Amino acid sequence: MALDNVMRIPAPDASEFYARFVLKQLAVVFADLFDGSPQRELESLTAVSDHFGATLVRLRPNYMDKLVGSNPRVSSVPPRNGLVRLAEYLKSIQSSRLSDICVEHPTPRELLEAFPLPQSYSAVQDANDIYSNMFIAPSGNAAHLHFDADHRDVLMYQVFGTKRVVVIHPRHTQKLDPIHSDVLCRTSAIVLETATEEQKTSFLRYTDAQDVVLRPGETIFMPAMTWHYLEYLEPSMSIAYRLGRNPYRRRLAQMFPRPSVDVQALSMLLVDQLEAVRHASWLDKLEAAASSALGSTRRETELEGLCLDIRSTLGNMEPVYTIREYERRRSIREARDSG
Repeated sequence: MALDNVMRIPAPDASEFYARFVLKQLAVVFADLFDGSPQRELESLTAVSDHFGATLVRLRPNYMDKLVGSNPRVSSVPPRNGLVRLAEYLKSIQSSRLSDICVEHPTPRELLEAFPLPQSYSAVQDANDIYSNMFIAPSGNAAHLHFDADHRDVLMYQVFGTKRVVVIHPRHTQKLDPIHSDVLCRTSAIVLETATEEQKTSFLRYTDAQDVVLRPGETIFMPAMTWHYLEYLEPSMSIAYRLGRNPYRRRLAQMFPRPSVDVQALSMLLVDQLEAVRHASWLDKLEAAASSALGSTRRETELEGLCLDIRSTLGNMEPVYTIREYERRRSIREARDSG
């Protein structure tokens, strides 16, 4: 049972949205962002299949299933060259035993034309920097607790089905025991997929999480670099509009395609472009280090070490270390000192 502690409000104008939610990095649900548009006629699996059944989408297994053992599904849709028609997949996801999901798939042009983000919201920051992807999966699936790499605020529109969405601010990162590896960077070691509802509730309260069930026609705002976890309560489809970034966050994203929790924390200083000007000097230092370091391993070590120094100097959201985090930081400093 979700905590249901996310505000549900009528969609404000774009300037109010930016001031109240983007700058404050607060999740919120808009019940009517797309009211009056053709999208509201497509709030069922059948309607989407009828209108866009010929659209090709790419499927993949839920990679977390093997790690957490949370999903007993065994069957799959055989893809043709990695792609299947949307109608075929939507027919299949009505079975709870389906193993394949369509996530982070670039939203096809015909769907973007049918589900356009209101222009005023597109222009909140950089309209030329917007990206959209889509998420479709049968019930029982989950997106493991993680944060995204691209430093973008996200508006996620629920087309059909219901989905539980949990958002946790980076100030609570160290409560989440973050993992740092080539395979699982930006990932929490906390496995909510197999937790009982009582365990989930206790943990979400401990982390001051925002937790809500998103219904068809609703749009949730998920602030950039926040941790999030999602459960597919029914066969569901969402379209995410990944909003444009200000120049400072874009620079940070380009330097760190696999951001650590230190990069996550530094990104939170760049939310407000006017305030971010004050941090241009350390961004310059990072870019200088990135251009001078030779080799990908050395470059990553130099940049991570510099991030540790910058974050220590600035003191923003300084964490209480877990053993895992202490070992990571020690290895970075040792590698940098020996280089």
